[in-house]
Amino acid sequence: MASSVAGILLAGGSSRRMGKDKALLPIPGREQVTFIEHLTSLLTLFCSEVILVTRDEDQAAKYIHHLATQEACPVHVVNDKIPAAGPLMGLYSGLGTIQASHALVVAVDMPFVHKDMLAFLLSYPLDEAVLVPMVENIPQVLLARYPRTILPQIETCLQNGQRDLRSLLKVVPVHYIKEAQLRTIDPQLRSFVNMNMPGDLLSVGNNMGL
Repeated sequence: MASSVAGILLAGGSSRRMGKDKALLPIPGREQVTFIEHLTSLLTLFCSEVILVTRDEDQAAKYIHHLATQEACPVHVVNDKIPAAGPLMGLYSGLGTIQASHALVVAVDMPFVHKDMLAFLLSYPLDEAVLVPMVENIPQVLLARYPRTILPQIETCLQNGQRDLRSLLKVVPVHYIKEAQLRTIDPQLRSFVNMNMPGDLLSVGNNMGL
């Protein structure tokens, strides 16, 4: 059942290192389903609205066409307010669009996100802190929960030339989730695996028995 939290799927990257559009890559073991189909469908299970943040009109049109032809769940597509300005701009563009007070944010290159992990992140009480998982002592800002109230701080960071989501953690309240807690939900922490290079899909598939 959908919660009162919105879902934001960040898909505005250029996929330069992958050499092809990561959003349209097939899920290992489910070759007929793309990253973007899988993640939008997953967010729809849990969220009151789903926002797909794209880089520009051309990218948006391509994704809208793909989702329509594949009969994936409907989503609201918005473009980055400033194209190619990094994931912090994507978060700003998405949070500024939602009706809900909070958003569960996922990057489109994280195809192994587990639905139980999303449910776990949504189980925390809604407050004014960013909810951030920690893996190997690194904040996992691309699978985290953000309150809409931090929009002014994001705007300040952007005006200061910041592009990385982690820069935001220095200026807003944050609640960190320890890795040990995450492993009770997702023992291999598959939910936090990013696909960046052409060999990543094969290596992850081999390591995880996909």
